[in-house]
Amino acid sequence: MACFLVIWQHVSESLLRHSSGGQWTSQLANYFDFGRIGVVAFFCISGFVIPRTLEGNRLPALRAFALNRFFRLYPIYWVALAIGIYSLWLVSGRQLPLSTILANVTMGATFAGEPHVMGLFWTLEIELVFYVATALLYLAFGRYKLLSALVGFALAYRLWKLDLLKDTPGNLPILGYLLAIMFTGSAMRCIYDLKQEPLFSKSENWKKAARILFAITVYLVAQPVIEGIEKSFTESDPVWNRYGWGHTLGLALFALFFFLPQTPRWLSSAGRVTYSAYLLHAIVFTLIGRLWSTQELPKTRLELFILLTTLVTFAIAALSYRYIEKPSIRLGKRLASKFQ
Repeated sequence: MACFLVIWQHVSESLLRHSSGGQWTSQLANYFDFGRIGVVAFFCISGFVIPRTLEGNRLPALRAFALNRFFRLYPIYWVALAIGIYSLWLVSGRQLPLSTILANVTMGATFAGEPHVMGLFWTLEIELVFYVATALLYLAFGRYKLLSALVGFALAYRLWKLDLLKDTPGNLPILGYLLAIMFTGSAMRCIYDLKQEPLFSKSENWKKAARILFAITVYLVAQPVIEGIEKSFTESDPVWNRYGWGHTLGLALFALFFFLPQTPRWLSSAGRVTYSAYLLHAIVFTLIGRLWSTQELPKTRLELFILLTTLVTFAIAALSYRYIEKPSIRLGKRLASKFQ
């Protein structure tokens, strides 16, 4: 669902000029910022899942974590990057400096002062920072996962409130807030698995303290975006709609699926290929737009463009998962098992 919202947002913006109707899809996506909703939901899921993959003795666990994450993220990312460079830049006659390509290969272009080959890659940088922070916190606190999540949240929230990154490019000025969202997801997982916590499961009072501290993190994350929603009713600047509703509904979407009694089978299958779908969808809708332009095809409703892009993207993503992601994940796990 989160990935579909991102596709909806980007297609409704990029293929609007080729549409014969259905502009409501673009207006709705822009008002609520569907892309932001999907990205925030992704960040919540990462926060909920990733720290739990670190278990066992610290140094071996960190080596295994690094290998698993590398082989999970980079192989298909490099494939998407290569296709993106060719299809979005070289085919259209635009040149990319070698420095830009090399910076993108690292998945940290903004940190190197270079633009992204595809704008959506900015979210991967945030993920990398979260992985590094999670690894360092595990090195410091080990199996005290809730304590680790709370410390991570406090540091990230402080980074954001002090506005220490206000003069940095891209989305880095809100890095602290996005990390705070992810560490809130981590804390939520710890509350869910509270019996496994060595510190906060000692007694009922400790458990109550854990739930109170988690409630505080939720409040601190939700409070500024709810204020954004309030301002959207009084201010004319549309940024408040996008900021307030985008973040709030992203958090709500994560909570909704967390509380579902059982995830539908088709949704679980789609979920496995969403990383590939996220990386590749911009290439798909750009090529669709180019096809419509070069072949002078008749204008089509935006709803059909969204549906076509979604179907083609997930079909390609299923293949890339089977032939690229899955083998690389297996290789990462095989190498990581040697350190455990």
